[in-house]
Amino acid sequence: MSNSKSKVDLRICGGEHKAVDLDEVKSVNTPEVEYRKGYYKDEITGKSVPTGDYHYDKYGERCVSYQPISHNLLIDKTRKHLAERDFTIVDECHNLARDGKRYFGLFEVSHPDRENSDRGTIIGLRNAHDKSFPAGLCAGDAPFVCDNLIFTNNVKLARRHTRYILNELDKVIARTLGKLFTFWGGQDQRIESYKDFDLTNAQVNDLVIRAYKAGAISKTQIVDVVNQWEKSDHPEFWDRNMNSLYNGFTEVYKGNLVALPQRSEALHSVLDAEVGFNLEESEEAELVPVEAVEQATELELVGDDPF
Repeated sequence: MSNSKSKVDLRICGGEHKAVDLDEVKSVNTPEVEYRKGYYKDEITGKSVPTGDYHYDKYGERCVSYQPISHNLLIDKTRKHLAERDFTIVDECHNLARDGKRYFGLFEVSHPDRENSDRGTIIGLRNAHDKSFPAGLCAGDAPFVCDNLIFTNNVKLARRHTRYILNELDKVIARTLGKLFTFWGGQDQRIESYKDFDLTNAQVNDLVIRAYKAGAISKTQIVDVVNQWEKSDHPEFWDRNMNSLYNGFTEVYKGNLVALPQRSEALHSVLDAEVGFNLEESEEAELVPVEAVEQATELELVGDDPF
């Protein structure tokens, strides 16, 4: 199937996030830079106490403790690097939460080397102005027949909002997008491995419980996945193989983009192990996770989740 006329439904964020147009994203105010204050050690309590004065580096510059970036800057830089690599943005969806402090964006992209595929490639972006998580980018894909989005842990960046983020953002975006071609090859091999692996109902029940224990789904979603296996909403997944079960999971994932990257990683770990597929060893997918994250200090309040 050619993807030239097919699109993935990107308006699936759900939760507290609200889909907005790009102008609304651009209108969000970016917080001011925060600078590190000096400290001294209290001789009685032994605790560090702020002096109220700024801390300077050896060049006489104030040390940055928090360097926020605008949501639109991350979007523009990603667009620039996609264009430089001959990617076309097929569709996009922007989402804001917490009065604009948190941004999630989804871009479906195509490339001349990927014209005949039944799956769409998705770029996910995220940025925060409340120190809740780093600026992030990762890649995923979805079959056109059902828009079931899944992310990979192997194509990602997570960059904290610290002093050098503006200098390094272009580099880490470029490195991340450079992994997309090998991601395609690896994901194609994964899907073929899943299609070639037949399953019984007993095996499915065991895999669903193992996926739950790995964090791929919540307790309340166990029955939903089994129901999708027994009668998928999409006839394309009525075959009794791992790919049908895979899409049962991703169908249940709809509406919770925030949890999707972590759950995608957990799901792949369980299903890949069952079919004996190793993405790192696949012939066309020698992927190395991309991260450019400075060591956090006490003043850098960031989340544990890399995306």
